[in-house]
Amino acid sequence: MKPRSTLLIGLLAAGFGTACASSGPKITKMTPDELFAYGTQRAEARKWRDAISAFERFSFEYTDNPRYQEARYQLSKAHFGAKEYITAATEFARLAMDFPAGPWADESRFGVCESYYRLSPRVELDQEYTNAAIEHCEALLSYHPDSPFVPTAQEMIRELRDKLAAKAFQAGAYYQRRGALDSAIKYYQDTVERFPASASAPRALLRLVRIYELLKYDDEAQAARDRLLKDYPASAEAKGLEKGAVAGT
Repeated sequence: MKPRSTLLIGLLAAGFGTACASSGPKITKMTPDELFAYGTQRAEARKWRDAISAFERFSFEYTDNPRYQEARYQLSKAHFGAKEYITAATEFARLAMDFPAGPWADESRFGVCESYYRLSPRVELDQEYTNAAIEHCEALLSYHPDSPFVPTAQEMIRELRDKLAAKAFQAGAYYQRRGALDSAIKYYQDTVERFPASASAPRALLRLVRIYELLKYDDEAQAARDRLLKDYPASAEAKGLEKGAVAGT
């Protein structure tokens, strides 16, 4: 991780702490260093609105300041801390695009990734934000393959893709329960082809085996059976199939 400056933290203890007691200090009268220090102090205290105001003003007023990029990064983080994830993602993305080789570029791309990750909803809901999170996490891997955030982004991608796989599997199960087997087959096949590393893939293959057997599609049933045993030999579904069990279908 990159070192962070702690300039003027002493001033915070001396003056800003008491100044915040009522209506707060007048940020319009602060010097750039005072403003940055105040924003840092308020962020550390999780007073996100104050931090946003301070870093927002710094970013608007002091574009030539050496800490301009850092202020924009801290503004993005403050929005994230306030759970304003869409705004945070927008601010992080703008910083990464404006300064692609800057000292905050990989942190910013990870910030976009993590913001959309936090917006990813439950499996049964629309997964627009899940897809956006995967896209932006993969962008971090592409633009900054040596970033220390890469392992976390990779784990997020795995989790998010598992969620998409579970949604496709649930759609297949929905149609199977209603006897719409052609649609069920489509969604189970989609689960296997798009998300082969997910826990839902062997479950979908076993469902395909059972549906093809029911329809007496012998070649298709054998192909699904062979793939399940070959690609997922350690799965509960493969072991159950070998024993002739139907559990897990």
